[in-house]
Amino acid sequence: MIYNEIAKVISNEKIAENIYKAILFSPNISKSSKPGQFINILPSKNWDKVMRRPMSIASQENDEISIIYKIFGEGTELMSKWKYQDEIDIIGPLGNFWEDFSDKLPVLIGGGVGIAPIMNLHDLLNDLKIEHIVIVGAKVKNEHFMNHDPDNNILLCTDDGSFGIKGNVLSPLSEIIKVNKNDGIKIFACGPTPMMKAVASFSLGHDIDCDLALETIMACGIGICQGCTIVKNNKYLDNTYRDKYALACLDGPVFKLRDLEYDYL
Repeated sequence: MIYNEIAKVISNEKIAENIYKAILFSPNISKSSKPGQFINILPSKNWDKVMRRPMSIASQENDEISIIYKIFGEGTELMSKWKYQDEIDIIGPLGNFWEDFSDKLPVLIGGGVGIAPIMNLHDLLNDLKIEHIVIVGAKVKNEHFMNHDPDNNILLCTDDGSFGIKGNVLSPLSEIIKVNKNDGIKIFACGPTPMMKAVASFSLGHDIDCDLALETIMACGIGICQGCTIVKNNKYLDNTYRDKYALACLDGPVFKLRDLEYDYL
């Protein structure tokens, strides 16, 4: 069930360079959301834009949800100024959620604010006692807000080698497939477009099962505005609109890679 809820800010703090984490008191959405889903937010009571701001849910428990966001524009700038007990108009939970993670070794890959749904899945797998590996990429050290902990399968990367593993997320992923059969792992990824295309290309090239949570503008969140259209891999499908295209907010944001035309990510 989808709720329009007036949430209250419990906390809102900077956790890394230009990255913030907000915890919201939102009992209805907290009780009904699952890892991978998102909310649509009015950044302020005076927001006069047509579009809300979609944010993946990073956690849900004790009548609270959390989001992790980066300041990109006016909406997220306003969000960074939220104070304790501010009332925030949100809609959710929206979209689908992560599934099918028990038959193969899950390898969770996140970058940027795409880490939010990855961390939510990470917490779920910990609760279910399912062994898995987490890979998080960033350009430099101060963009990370987790600890590099290889002993517990938490692998952090930086492009410049200032923290964790030097290189992008494909560096540790390449090492992982050296000790695990390609058909014995499954990738779950969310992050910026260049990272997602690289992970998609790697997965296809190595015949690895892969699910992607796509980051895109989802203005209405319920499939009305058609603003989050995704191109399907329709080589073997009938030439109808719904066979050729999907909506990230309604059919996603989680998609199986094999169902997408990844060049259009």
